[in-house]
Amino acid sequence: MRNPDHISARLRSAFIRYAPRLAQALVSVSTLAAQARLFKRPPLRVLVDNTILFHSITHETAWVPTGMAKWGPHDVDTGYAARIPVRGTEDESREYRNVRYLPGIAYLARIGKLTLMSSGELWTERFYQPSGRFNGYGYFDLDLFKDVEMPLVDSIPDMRIGPSWLGLPSVESARDQRLASSTDPLFRSLVSQLGPSNSQDAWHIRTAEVNEMFCFLTMDFKLLKTLRARSNTEPVKSLRTRIITPEELGRYLWLAPMDPVFLSFENANSPVRPDLHWPDSKRQKPKRRSTAERS
Repeated sequence: MRNPDHISARLRSAFIRYAPRLAQALVSVSTLAAQARLFKRPPLRVLVDNTILFHSITHETAWVPTGMAKWGPHDVDTGYAARIPVRGTEDESREYRNVRYLPGIAYLARIGKLTLMSSGELWTERFYQPSGRFNGYGYFDLDLFKDVEMPLVDSIPDMRIGPSWLGLPSVESARDQRLASSTDPLFRSLVSQLGPSNSQDAWHIRTAEVNEMFCFLTMDFKLLKTLRARSNTEPVKSLRTRIITPEELGRYLWLAPMDPVFLSFENANSPVRPDLHWPDSKRQKPKRRSTAERS
């Protein structure tokens, strides 16, 4: 008679081995209608907001406790690091509704049906923020866009930055000065409608418009609310570039949404716990990655 534990171990090994292939097959199937819609059409050019890159980290590295154990005369907490989904599949938030379209968008970019792009100003925004915010803080984190190239639609702005004790501006203050001194008519008109607090977003929208992008893809819901309130005023009314969410882009392309939990074993070189997720269904800073709950 075969050892049940040996059979169970072989089944787990086979699942881990074939799960990524199955996941990619599911992603491919979720994009079939979109691929038909985009057949023989030039790739749609999409300017990707940094809010999308933040939410593209769908799995993070968690410490999974396994209880107390003896280490010589001492009692110690034991556990292991594992990849877990950020959100549970029961999450009904608007953020998760949009995140479910990101696997398909990333897949369409990999096969050349979409051209995802960034810009010089979007790059500088990432420069002064923690890199883990857009690339993942943990070694086992999963980034849906990790292998998707996003070339710049323009150039990185000239910057003269340095320490304040030398009288040089920071990256943030240099950006603020640069935008404040801009005389670009579309940008100035957008700022007049969206307000000075949205000057960065106004520049991104201006960048997408002048470079004839299909859309500016964002999950900045406050910005979207402001734009919709100004939808009948100029220059918002005349914009050819769409400012839309992943959900709206997905519906336009006929994408089927997909729960990122199915991608849990993608490029995994660590223990994976797809049955767990963060209690608040939000990305965690490294110091808070110690508890999770079951999906």
